[in-house]
Amino acid sequence: MDASSVLAIAANLFKTCLLDAGRTEAKRYFKELESGRELYLTEMTMTDKSTIRVRLQLMLQEFRGQMNFSAFKLQLQMLCAELVKVIPAESEPIVMSDDSGRQLMFNIPAISNIDGDFNVLLLGADLRRNDELILQLMFIDPEQYRLPESATAQG
Repeated sequence: MDASSVLAIAANLFKTCLLDAGRTEAKRYFKELESGRELYLTEMTMTDKSTIRVRLQLMLQEFRGQMNFSAFKLQLQMLCAELVKVIPAESEPIVMSDDSGRQLMFNIPAISNIDGDFNVLLLGADLRRNDELILQLMFIDPEQYRLPESATAQG
Protein backbone atom coordinates (compact mmCIF):
# COMPACT_ATOMS: atom_id res chain seq x y z
CA MET A 1 0.00 0.00 0.00
CA ASP A 2 1.50 3.33 -1.03
CA ALA A 3 1.55 6.57 0.98
CA SER A 4 -1.12 8.28 -1.14
CA SER A 5 -3.53 5.37 -0.58
CA VAL A 6 -2.99 5.52 3.17
CA LEU A 7 -3.71 9.28 3.17
CA ALA A 8 -6.91 8.83 1.18
CA ILE A 9 -8.11 5.98 3.40
CA ALA A 10 -7.32 7.95 6.57
CA ALA A 11 -9.06 11.14 5.46
CA ASN A 12 -12.13 9.19 4.34
CA LEU A 13 -12.41 7.10 7.50
CA PHE A 14 -11.77 10.02 9.87
CA LYS A 15 -14.62 11.90 8.23
CA THR A 16 -17.12 9.03 7.97
CA CYS A 17 -16.32 7.15 11.19
CA LEU A 18 -15.45 9.98 13.57
CA LEU A 19 -16.35 13.46 12.37
CA ASP A 20 -19.72 12.59 10.81
CA ALA A 21 -20.71 10.19 13.60
CA GLY A 22 -23.34 11.31 16.08
CA ARG A 23 -21.97 13.12 19.11
CA THR A 24 -22.71 10.28 21.55
CA GLU A 25 -21.07 7.69 19.31
CA ALA A 26 -18.09 9.93 18.53
CA LYS A 27 -17.53 10.63 22.25
CA ARG A 28 -17.58 6.89 22.94
CA TYR A 29 -14.94 6.37 20.24
CA PHE A 30 -12.85 9.17 21.71
CA LYS A 31 -13.00 7.60 25.19
CA GLU A 32 -11.80 4.28 23.71
CA LEU A 33 -8.87 6.01 22.03
CA GLU A 34 -8.06 8.19 25.03
CA SER A 35 -7.84 5.11 27.25
CA GLY A 36 -5.14 3.68 24.97
CA ARG A 37 -7.23 1.08 23.16
CA GLU A 38 -7.23 0.60 19.41
CA LEU A 39 -10.49 1.49 17.71
CA TYR A 40 -11.70 -0.80 14.94
CA LEU A 41 -12.84 1.38 12.03
CA THR A 42 -13.63 -0.95 9.14
CA GLU A 43 -12.64 -3.86 6.95
CA MET A 44 -11.84 -2.95 3.34
CA THR A 45 -11.57 -5.06 0.20
CA MET A 46 -8.48 -4.15 -1.79
CA THR A 47 -8.13 -4.20 -5.59
CA ASP A 48 -6.50 -7.65 -5.43
CA LYS A 49 -9.60 -8.95 -3.56
CA SER A 50 -7.71 -9.30 -0.27
CA THR A 51 -9.20 -7.69 2.83
CA ILE A 52 -7.55 -5.38 5.29
CA ARG A 53 -8.79 -4.39 8.74
CA VAL A 54 -8.28 -0.74 9.63
CA ARG A 55 -7.77 0.29 13.24
CA LEU A 56 -6.95 3.60 14.89
CA GLN A 57 -4.63 4.52 17.75
CA LEU A 58 -4.30 7.85 19.55
CA MET A 59 -0.89 8.73 20.99
CA LEU A 60 -1.26 11.50 23.54
CA GLN A 61 2.20 11.48 25.15
CA GLU A 62 3.19 14.89 23.75
CA PHE A 63 -0.23 16.57 24.02
CA ARG A 64 -0.13 19.83 25.96
CA GLY A 65 -3.13 21.09 27.90
CA GLN A 66 -6.45 19.45 28.73
CA MET A 67 -7.49 16.72 26.30
CA ASN A 68 -11.23 16.43 25.91
CA PHE A 69 -13.61 15.47 23.12
CA SER A 70 -13.91 19.02 21.77
CA ALA A 71 -10.13 19.47 21.58
CA PHE A 72 -9.77 16.06 19.92
CA LYS A 73 -12.46 16.82 17.34
CA LEU A 74 -10.93 20.21 16.54
CA GLN A 75 -7.47 18.69 16.05
CA LEU A 76 -8.89 15.92 13.88
CA GLN A 77 -10.81 18.43 11.73
CA MET A 78 -7.61 20.43 11.28
CA LEU A 79 -5.64 17.32 10.32
CA CYS A 80 -8.29 16.25 7.80
CA ALA A 81 -8.21 19.73 6.24
CA GLU A 82 -4.44 19.40 5.80
CA LEU A 83 -4.68 15.84 4.43
CA VAL A 84 -7.23 16.75 1.76
CA LYS A 85 -4.91 19.51 0.51
CA VAL A 86 -2.14 16.96 -0.05
CA ILE A 87 -4.14 14.03 -1.51
CA PRO A 88 -4.79 15.54 -4.97
CA ALA A 89 -1.37 17.25 -5.16
CA GLU A 90 1.03 16.20 -7.90
CA SER A 91 3.98 15.96 -5.50
CA GLU A 92 4.44 13.18 -2.98
CA PRO A 93 3.98 14.13 0.68
CA ILE A 94 7.01 14.05 2.94
CA VAL A 95 6.89 10.63 4.56
CA MET A 96 9.33 9.29 7.13
CA SER A 97 9.55 5.53 7.51
CA ASP A 98 11.44 2.80 9.25
CA ASP A 99 13.97 0.67 7.34
CA SER A 100 11.29 -1.79 6.26
CA GLY A 101 8.97 0.94 4.96
CA ARG A 102 6.17 -0.60 7.03
CA GLN A 103 5.91 2.19 9.63
CA LEU A 104 5.14 5.60 8.18
CA MET A 105 4.79 9.11 9.54
CA PHE A 106 3.42 11.84 7.28
CA ASN A 107 4.91 15.30 7.75
CA ILE A 108 1.52 16.97 7.33
CA PRO A 109 1.05 18.77 10.65
CA ALA A 110 -2.18 20.04 12.16
CA ILE A 111 -0.88 22.85 14.36
CA SER A 112 -3.08 24.39 17.02
CA ASN A 113 -2.84 26.94 19.76
CA ILE A 114 -5.79 26.47 22.10
CA ASP A 115 -5.86 28.53 25.29
CA GLY A 116 -2.10 29.07 24.97
CA ASP A 117 -1.29 25.36 24.55
CA PHE A 118 0.64 24.70 21.35
CA ASN A 119 0.10 21.21 19.83
CA VAL A 120 1.04 19.36 16.66
CA LEU A 121 -0.90 16.33 15.42
CA LEU A 122 0.53 14.04 12.71
CA LEU A 123 -0.76 10.94 10.99
CA GLY A 124 1.22 7.73 11.19
CA ALA A 125 0.53 4.31 9.73
CA ASP A 126 1.70 0.90 10.89
CA LEU A 127 1.62 -1.77 8.18
CA ARG A 128 3.65 -4.40 10.06
CA ARG A 129 0.67 -6.61 10.95
CA ASN A 130 -0.57 -8.93 8.21
CA ASP A 131 -3.85 -7.78 6.69
CA GLU A 132 -4.08 -4.75 9.00
CA LEU A 133 -3.55 -1.04 8.67
CA ILE A 134 -3.14 0.75 11.98
CA LEU A 135 -3.69 4.48 11.55
CA GLN A 136 -1.98 6.47 14.28
CA LEU A 137 -2.95 9.94 15.41
CA MET A 138 0.17 11.14 17.19
CA PHE A 139 0.85 14.33 19.01
CA ILE A 140 4.52 15.21 18.68
CA ASP A 141 6.75 17.73 20.43
CA PRO A 142 5.46 21.06 19.09
CA GLU A 143 8.72 22.93 19.71
CA GLN A 144 10.16 21.72 16.38
CA TYR A 145 7.37 23.66 14.63
CA ARG A 146 7.70 26.85 16.65
CA LEU A 147 9.26 29.80 14.85
CA PRO A 148 12.37 31.27 16.49
CA GLU A 149 11.66 34.47 18.44
CA SER A 150 13.64 36.60 15.94
CA ALA A 151 11.47 35.30 13.04
CA THR A 152 8.21 36.05 14.85
CA ALA A 153 9.36 39.53 15.84
CA GLN A 154 10.18 40.35 12.19
CA GLY A 155 7.06 38.73 10.71
